[in-house]
Amino acid sequence: MAKGVRGRTGRGHLAIGTFATGTVSLYLKNHRDLQTMKDFSCSRIRDGLGRDVLRFWGASAIAELVLMHADQERRPELFEAIEHGFDALECANSTQVPTATLSGIWQITRVLGFEPQLKTCIRCDLDFVEDEVGRFDFPAGGIACLECSENIEGPRIGPVARLQIMQLVQSRIDDVIDYPKKHLAVLSQFLSYHVVSRPLKSLEFIQQLLPEDVEPQ
Repeated sequence: MAKGVRGRTGRGHLAIGTFATGTVSLYLKNHRDLQTMKDFSCSRIRDGLGRDVLRFWGASAIAELVLMHADQERRPELFEAIEHGFDALECANSTQVPTATLSGIWQITRVLGFEPQLKTCIRCDLDFVEDEVGRFDFPAGGIACLECSENIEGPRIGPVARLQIMQLVQSRIDDVIDYPKKHLAVLSQFLSYHVVSRPLKSLEFIQQLLPEDVEPQ
């Protein structure tokens, strides 16, 4: 938009919010990159995303990833993933915010076409043994089995972590995940290899916000 976004939208509506959803009317002129907004009818403001810093930056990371990678083509599945990510973050309790953040970003990554290979070894394509510990092969884009991971420098991924990543990617996880800081490091490295040309600033800030992972005694 070239004009009208910062002002009120008419008929008593508020101006566009950072993470709001609604219907925008604009004055469209051909052969112009920037258009003039007429009004915006907000259907969901999502002011709950501002309740705490981590929740806000989780939503910011989702938005930053989309702005860095998405093109201008119509992508309804991407829009739905963004909506789902924002809504999950807004509704999550404070202990679930790291999980909702990771899940929202992994969902966007999947919809953009960069889903990691997690069910079978990225190198030999064999199924993982139930309790097998492999390593994440970031250049290849998935987890390598124990035998194939001898010369891989990526982090060790056990069966629990592998299952949690699969659940995060598919948005099928509601519980608090183990070691959110390590999960965030895996996600950041995967994005750097396959999705974005530079690290997401939002994820770097979230990494500082998260408490250190507690190792079992």
